[in-house]
Amino acid sequence: MDIFKISVESIQVYKITQENFDEATKKQAPWYQPINGHDGWFAVCPACDNPVQIIGMMSREKPFGKHFLSSQASMLVPLKGIVDNDEYEWCPYASKNKTLNKSAQRHADSKVGLLIRQTLLEQFDRIIYLLEKCLGIKITLALAESMLRDYCAVEGWRYRGATRQNIPWIFAYMMQAKKLYGRIFLKQGLLLAEELCRKRPDLLCNQEHKIVTKTEKAFCDLTFSFIKHRRHLDGETLSESMELNIADSRQQTVCSKIIPFDYDFFFKLINSKDETYRNGQLLRLAQTFLAG
Repeated sequence: MDIFKISVESIQVYKITQENFDEATKKQAPWYQPINGHDGWFAVCPACDNPVQIIGMMSREKPFGKHFLSSQASMLVPLKGIVDNDEYEWCPYASKNKTLNKSAQRHADSKVGLLIRQTLLEQFDRIIYLLEKCLGIKITLALAESMLRDYCAVEGWRYRGATRQNIPWIFAYMMQAKKLYGRIFLKQGLLLAEELCRKRPDLLCNQEHKIVTKTEKAFCDLTFSFIKHRRHLDGETLSESMELNIADSRQQTVCSKIIPFDYDFFFKLINSKDETYRNGQLLRLAQTFLAG
């Protein structure tokens, strides 16, 4: 992996460089620890919260993180991290990745799962804001509530593909298909709206950028959903995406759009100290469904 964090509780993620590591840890233990007579640099995997060792910090142009699970050597180091072999087996940065499907769930008391749920609870308004920007579709309070109901019904925080890096997108991924009629497309989604109207000439995107039928008696059978969660490890760099799919009542795709996961945007947003634009309505909604 090419990123790290310094504790399980932290939601601040850094690129692995000597400068970033020194700044985040101030060269203190337990992040700096000798092991087998050599200097050692230790941190936490942002995806599975297991401990990692930084390899090649002083000798490589691009040092990287490697999972550092229980062994005779590691017991000598007061490690950070949760040391959960089950989470490691499903970690996108691990060597033994498994095929993802929504039926694959982590255990109910998983610390990672509970942290995902807690982050969603505390950052729900910012997560909805991020999704609107990424998707280009306005998420009303009613839609946000419907998405929350879907997410809680399947306990989305237990999905094996869910990490603390991808919380907004996996929240959307758990959503059941919703009606497209009346949805407002934002600036980022207007190209998709134009494509949709070309393929479905019975529809139009009006002056408010809302999808409506050209005649009052016409019926719009379209729904939108999120499918095909994909993740790919290129060297030490992880990328993830899903597909925004618009389909008709015969389950035929009318148009679609690949949504890449922008981790940097997410971390910058939830680590912001600016509370000016927090949305109390959305936070109270999240409290209703996710607290307890």
